[in-house]
Amino acid sequence: MSNIEDYLEWRGDIPFFVDPFNEVDNLILSELIYTNFDGIVPGQDSKEKISLRAASKEFFIRKKNEEVQTALSSLKMAPTLMEKMAATKRFSDMKLFNYISEIDEDTQMQFCAMTYELPDKSLYVVFRGTDNTIVGWQEDFNMSFLDELPGQKRARDYINRNFSRTGRSIRVGGHSKGGNLAVYGSAFCKEGIQEKIEYVYSNDGPGFRESVINQPGYLNILSRVRSYAPEESIVSMILHKKMKPVVVKSSLKGPEQHNGLSWLVSGNHFVYADNLSKQSYLFGDTLRNWLFGLSDPEREEFANTLFEVLYSGGNTTLDDLVEYKTKTLKNAFKTVSKMEPEKRKMFMEVLKKLYDTGNEAYKSSIKKKISTFMKKWENESSTE
Repeated sequence: MSNIEDYLEWRGDIPFFVDPFNEVDNLILSELIYTNFDGIVPGQDSKEKISLRAASKEFFIRKKNEEVQTALSSLKMAPTLMEKMAATKRFSDMKLFNYISEIDEDTQMQFCAMTYELPDKSLYVVFRGTDNTIVGWQEDFNMSFLDELPGQKRARDYINRNFSRTGRSIRVGGHSKGGNLAVYGSAFCKEGIQEKIEYVYSNDGPGFRESVINQPGYLNILSRVRSYAPEESIVSMILHKKMKPVVVKSSLKGPEQHNGLSWLVSGNHFVYADNLSKQSYLFGDTLRNWLFGLSDPEREEFANTLFEVLYSGGNTTLDDLVEYKTKTLKNAFKTVSKMEPEKRKMFMEVLKKLYDTGNEAYKSSIKKKISTFMKKWENESSTE
């Protein structure tokens, strides 16, 4: 079974003028942004650019192996991918610029973006997905009750600031939340810039509130959006999109399929599956039905309380939650026990509602299976 790393070995010597940009290239570029390019790739205030070859060399000079190995778990594989890309004819001369990376706990925003100039002179604007910071995941939760997140606004502003004067073809993309930012920024950027956008790629990215997907900007860009999701996707099932994703096979199972490095590749395209799995649809039904049962203020209060619990004890990353899980559980119980009675009651009731909704969705799924089996059995019996 082959993935994007195999693709680089097989087809890395094929330049873009021989084999044009494809969906696998998109995923590779969306994974590369998980590399920490702080101090290496020029920012928005600079007119400088750096080749991928030079950026990779500089990265491994500045970032010692120990630093790479102790990086956030979501950022560990990207440098390895970058090193392999830098050794290929296809990507080594690609230019990187307009890099920005911000984390703001006050506004609950984790944002990172960069621009690639491909050898064919076209541009690919990439947004990083959710990393392992708790604030990054809190921002994802906020999608359920806010029409515009700070990160989405930054994505729109990033496109407006950097591409109002360009005459080049633009592609925009990202993985996970990065795919959501790519779609949002492309949908709500200036009309003149939107006309230059050729395609938008959302690689297992979450959707939006209904108030967003019914706006003219979103509807205008919709035909140019390419949405991909693994068979057992969870993230793609969050909120609404107005489109069905192209379903991709993965070498992993369950939630781990969200990792783009696990997506299967054949030649210059993904290995496709017919449909999302039943588990994926079950999760989607559970989440949507649960959210529909909550008002926006309830969603906000629950999210704030949940992350108050996760932050307890000084945790800032998901790695912290795993490494100090015993301590985290103790601090979580203390935090909940110290809450005002009404707040604690609300928090527990919403958790119970999620549990009950999951049970109802599961029961409904079982009923559908039984109904389908009975109809099939009756049809077979009538033909005997």
